[in-house]
Amino acid sequence: MTDAPELLLAHHLKTLRLPTFLREHDKQARICAAEGVDHVRYPLPGR
Repeated sequence: MTDAPELLLAHHLKTLRLPTFLREHDKQARICAAEGVDHVRYPLPGR
């Protein structure tokens, strides 16, 4: 599998100057995967 989506996301986040999001994205994605929660629903309270 290619890393293109991750590289593109990193590029856009750097361009938008969102260093915290860039730094935390991978960790949050792993948490979502482990909990079986999609990325859209993850930040919602009471999930």
